[in-house]
Amino acid sequence: MSTNENIDPRDKIELTNPENLYQIIDKNGNTIDYETVKGRELFNHYRHNMTNYDEVLDEVRQQQGYVNGYQQKKAVTGAAEKVLEKYHQEHVKVIKDSQLKSSLLKKIFNQAKVGTASAVVNLLDDWSEKIQKIGNLESSQRSLRVWNDTYRVQKKLIEKLVKDEDIDPQIAEKIKAIYATRSVNKAIKQGCTIFNLERSQVLKIVKSAIRYAKLVEES
Repeated sequence: MSTNENIDPRDKIELTNPENLYQIIDKNGNTIDYETVKGRELFNHYRHNMTNYDEVLDEVRQQQGYVNGYQQKKAVTGAAEKVLEKYHQEHVKVIKDSQLKSSLLKKIFNQAKVGTASAVVNLLDDWSEKIQKIGNLESSQRSLRVWNDTYRVQKKLIEKLVKDEDIDPQIAEKIKAIYATRSVNKAIKQGCTIFNLERSQVLKIVKSAIRYAKLVEES
């Protein structure tokens, strides 16, 4: 076995499991609450479960047959440095996120002309309701466009059918008159004239065809 004690474990220590930064476990594999863990338990977890501390010391032991106190201290120092670097990265990220949120919140305060977080919350709730209403309106508008397109296509097809089938000109004029109406109430009046029906009878026909029509005029 070699007795070369110039091996420096500190240079070989690496962070191998950074995801274990907040998942603290003891030597038996039991989870420890991060808020109540003690310093010794914390560091033992970090060097054994976050770094290759044990593997490095095993390698030194294989090369020279033992690990002296100085080398173990070097390994401990290397593990502490790697863990602190990870902590530093986490803290920098938290600080930047906090600054970004603070800047964004300040902009919201300025734009909304409010001075408290509760006022912003109320404002956002109000915006949310308005956005939802806008979404509903846009959905209704899309449905209306689809209906209008369908209506125009149906009208053209009926016109072609009337022409191709050589329909009686009087009937063709009645069909044209029905398509020319621009409101439900006018269509009802046309129906009364064309079909020689009472208004109540035409209303039944119209109501069966238009689900949401609001017929305000009385018979």
